[in-house]
Amino acid sequence: MSAGTPLYDQWRRPVTDLRISVNNSAECNWGCIFCHKEGILESHEQMTPQEIERIVRLTNLFGVKRVKLTGGEPMLRTDIVEIVGRIKSVPIEEVSMTTNGTRLARLAAILKEKGLSRVNISLHSLKEDTFRFLTHANKLKDTIEAIKASITAQLRPVKINVTVIRGINDSEVNDMIEFSRELGGGGTNILQLIEMVPTTASNFYEAYHLNLDAIEEKLKERAISVSERVLHRRPRYELENGVCVEVVRPMNNSSFCMGNNRMRITCDGKFKPCLLRSENHVDFLVAMRRGTSDSDLAEIFKKAVLLREPFFKSGSEMRKSGLTLCTQ
Repeated sequence: MSAGTPLYDQWRRPVTDLRISVNNSAECNWGCIFCHKEGILESHEQMTPQEIERIVRLTNLFGVKRVKLTGGEPMLRTDIVEIVGRIKSVPIEEVSMTTNGTRLARLAAILKEKGLSRVNISLHSLKEDTFRFLTHANKLKDTIEAIKASITAQLRPVKINVTVIRGINDSEVNDMIEFSRELGGGGTNILQLIEMVPTTASNFYEAYHLNLDAIEEKLKERAISVSERVLHRRPRYELENGVCVEVVRPMNNSSFCMGNNRMRITCDGKFKPCLLRSENHVDFLVAMRRGTSDSDLAEIFKKAVLLREPFFKSGSEMRKSGLTLCTQ
């Protein structure tokens, strides 16, 4: 069984992916100094594995075929193996996860068996002191073991997420490239260099934000091949040593927004049409727990899709394609 026909928003972007926060963004065992926590600073009720499975199954009927699990830290869920298995039973083409690597060295093989396809693992420094300063966690060795275990378990390509911070870890880019090469380069992993997004403290962003232009120019000089991912239109550089590097620029980037095919779901059961907006969430969990039908849930999903709008726009992208929900 395959996914149904995707729904298109008013900007003619198909919704084919879900990004599900399985626990609260404020509840993480790391305390990264640059983390925006998606604006969530207090605890919320969480969806059960059965509720997560139901909403994935419902959206799959409308073209959703890939699911990414996130948090907070998704591996803090003691039922994360059950969650992965339930999602994969829908069936979904790909289940992936963004994690800091907690418990992953032990559970990577089990998660792979249950249906997890690949992982993104945060590794913001290869230096213990810098890692501890950035994450408020003494977990560098554990994180490296999680990456290696994920590669061994065939959770490939492992995406190594590095948020680049001016004056703190920006000097480690070449070290990260060499680390990626030692792990097998593009055959096993992809290095993602991520431009920091604003936090609640604007003075911190102003002090530590780094435009990635200079780094990207150096990547272009080294690249033997340059391509662009369909998802978010991210540039990918294949280097002479076999390493693949992606540059992620979510801010002030209309191409990034216009390539967004994901619907976010908060841990407390709300559709979140845009990462950078919080006033247009659409609750489905309350209705689900009141015993609503799948047809009513479908209408809630359609409403959320209609609310999707690129946060950054330019040129002809300012013109909407109409108010009718497109299915082709």
